[in-house]
Amino acid sequence: MPVVRRVTLVGRSGALALTAALLGGPLAAQLPEAEAAFNRGAYAVARAGYERVLATDSLNERAQYRLAVLDSWDGKLSRSLARFARLRRRAPLDVDLMVAHAQVLAWDGKTGASEALYDSALAHAPNRADALAGRARAVAWGGDLERAERLWRAALAQHPDAAEVLLGLAQTLYWKGQPALAESYATRARAVAPEDRAARELERAVRAALRPQAATAVDGATDSDQNDFIAQDGSYTASLGTALRGTVRAGWRRATAPGLAGTSYGGGGTLIAALGGAAVLRGGLGARHIAPDLGQRRTVLTGELGVGFRPARDAAVSVGYSRSAFDETARLMGLPLTLDAVDVSVDLSPGAGWAVSGGGGPTWFSDGNRRLAAVGAVLGRVLPGLQVGPFGRVMGYRPFNSGTGYFAPDRFAVIEGRGVYVWQRNGWGFRGDGGLGSQQVFSGAAWQVEWHLGFSLSRGWGADNEIALVGSITNSAAATNAAQVRSEAFRYRTLGLRFRQGL
Repeated sequence: MPVVRRVTLVGRSGALALTAALLGGPLAAQLPEAEAAFNRGAYAVARAGYERVLATDSLNERAQYRLAVLDSWDGKLSRSLARFARLRRRAPLDVDLMVAHAQVLAWDGKTGASEALYDSALAHAPNRADALAGRARAVAWGGDLERAERLWRAALAQHPDAAEVLLGLAQTLYWKGQPALAESYATRARAVAPEDRAARELERAVRAALRPQAATAVDGATDSDQNDFIAQDGSYTASLGTALRGTVRAGWRRATAPGLAGTSYGGGGTLIAALGGAAVLRGGLGARHIAPDLGQRRTVLTGELGVGFRPARDAAVSVGYSRSAFDETARLMGLPLTLDAVDVSVDLSPGAGWAVSGGGGPTWFSDGNRRLAAVGAVLGRVLPGLQVGPFGRVMGYRPFNSGTGYFAPDRFAVIEGRGVYVWQRNGWGFRGDGGLGSQQVFSGAAWQVEWHLGFSLSRGWGADNEIALVGSITNSAAATNAAQVRSEAFRYRTLGLRFRQGL
C-alpha cells in the first residue's frame, strides 16, 4: 500500500489559539510573569513559573491547565492527561476543558475515549467548530475514514470557512487515496489561513501525489563468491483519474560469475485504485526476457495483485500475490526458474517513537521447491533520531532441493539486535542502520555471528524530488541466492543511486 504522509491538523500554533480562547479574561495577579513568558513563546520559563505557582497554591486551576497544555506539546501525554483528569473532576461540565482533554486523548491514540468526550462537549455546544473538527479527526485517526468524511462534511456545512475543517476534510480524502478531491479543499484551507504550516504542507503533498513522477535507480552488488551484477530500472507514474494511478516501468540487469554471465530485461505496468474507506487495490502485468550467455533463452510472464488497507490510525495491512523471474545471479539466469509468492505484511505504530512490523508467506518455485518465510521487528526510540530493537527472520525449503544451484537450506534463522538512525535538515537526509546477531544455516548446523551495515545519503527538494546514494555490507546468508553453503567469511556488498523527479 502506498506510503502516506500524515500532516498534523492541530499543531502548536493551533493549540496556542485554542489556549488563548479558553483562558480569556484578565490574568490572575499571581501569574503575570508565567503568562507573559507563555504568550511570547518562552515555554521553559513559563513552565518554571507555573510550577512555582503550584508550589504555593496546589489547586490553582490556571497553572494546572497551562502545564497540561505544555506537557501535551512536549509529548508527555500521560502527565497531561492526568492533569486534565484532575481539572475536570472539579469542573466536569466545562466545555473548554472537555475539548482540550479530548484533543490530548486523540494525540495519545485513545480515539474512542476522545470521540466520546467530544460528543459530550457537543451535547452542550452543538455548533462548536473545534469540537466538530476534533470528533471527525478522532474518527479518522481511529481508521473509519468513511464516517470521518461524513462528519467533516457535516461540520463544513455549519462552518464553511473554518480552515481546520477544510484541512481535516482534505487530509481524510488524501488518506482515502483521493488526492484530486483533497486538492480543492486544501487550496481553500490555504486561502483562509495562508500562514498555516499544516495547510501549506498538505497542499504540497497533495499536489505532489497528483502530478506525474519519473524515477530511476542504478544498483550494483558483489559477494565473496564472485557473483556480481549491475542493474538499472526506471518508472513513470501519473494519475489516471480521481482514484486511479498508474505506473509503467522497465529494467535491465547484467550478472556475472566465474565462467558464467547473463542478461535480463523487461517491463510492465501497475494500477493502484482507491476502493473507498482506507483500502487500495494494486494490480499489474509485465514480462521479463532472460538471456544467459550459455543456456536457453526464455521470456517469463510477470504480474502482481494485492490489497492494502489501514484498519486504524497507526496500522497498515497488505496482502499480495506476485509472479516473477528468478534472475538474481548468472547461475540462476541459466536455470528455467520462476517464483509464485504470497506475502502478508503488518505495520504498527503503537506509540510515539515505536514501530512494529511483521510478515511472511509461502513461495512456490517452478523446480518443485517450496519456501515458507516469516520476519518480525520492533523498534523503539531511545534518543532523537535513534531507534533500537530486536529483529528476527526464519525460512525453510520443502522439499529441500540442494542440486539446483541456489541457496535452499531446509532451514535458515537469524536473530539480531538492530539500530536505525535518521537525520534530516534543510533538504539533506541520512539514514544509517546496523545489526549484530546470530544465524543458523541448515538445521543442526552451528550458529554463526551475523551482522549488517547500511546507509542512505539523500538530498531532497520540492515536495517529492530526491536523489539518494545507498549502500550496504553484510555476512547474512539471506542476502543473496548465490550459493548453497555459507561460511563466516562470506560478504555481500551493494551500492546504488536513486533519483526521483516530479514533473
